Amino acid sequence: MILLHRITPFFLALSTTVGFGVFLYAQEFFGVAFMATGLVVAFLLARLLRFDVRRLSFWMFWGLPMVYLGSSIFFFLFLESFWAKVILAIACVVGLWLFTENLFAFYHLPATYQAYSLEYLSMVISIGTIYLFSSGAYASQLFLHLPVWIPALVIFLIGLLLCLSIFWVSKIAMVTGVKYAVIGALILSELYVVFAMLPTGFYVNAAALCVCLYMYLGIARAHILDKLSKVVARRYILTGIVFLLLLFLSARWI
Repeated sequence: MILLHRITPFFLALSTTVGFGVFLYAQEFFGVAFMATGLVVAFLLARLLRFDVRRLSFWMFWGLPMVYLGSSIFFFLFLESFWAKVILAIACVVGLWLFTENLFAFYHLPATYQAYSLEYLSMVISIGTIYLFSSGAYASQLFLHLPVWIPALVIFLIGLLLCLSIFWVSKIAMVTGVKYAVIGALILSELYVVFAMLPTGFYVNAAALCVCLYMYLGIARAHILDKLSKVVARRYILTGIVFLLLLFLSARWI
């Protein structure tokens, strides 16, 4: 049985690679490939997590990579450059493979698990998910003329899941995590609306949203874990301000 779990990350990455291959070279089968890839990845993840659907850990570890995959495919739809699509596909496959490799170690070979690996990977994947989905959402507003409240509502739901996952994997009590996750999701959705009003490109807006999420998660986690100090707060705030300035000063204003 452990052999099946051992090869699950490989087959999950392979299935995702095949799915993106179909998206690239056989776009007429996009719908079928999308459904097949989603179902296969969902099943393999659930098996890796022992189908333990009654535990909260199952839904946290299952939901995060699924949202990451969905956001990658959503953003993929709006890319025009072939090589940009290839890079996105590689990033998605590598991210899923790394996450599931660490899930395998955490669940099935705990002696080999590197401490805090899932915590750091969850943070990276969460920020990547927000960038991918918000880029696609801003693009959908531009090309499909969607009202801003529709993607803002989805951003709230995704932000809620991502914040919950980060706080949970950081061993923060669920009651506290839910409160701060709702606050973070509200801030994220409000910032999405604010950035949507700026005369900048959707790549810049999405990157700015990622910086804000990074700042919030870092400061909120430090506060909840009683590790927040002036030095820590200054580091996150200054880092965020520097990156936001670099983004908006170097951006092309329409």
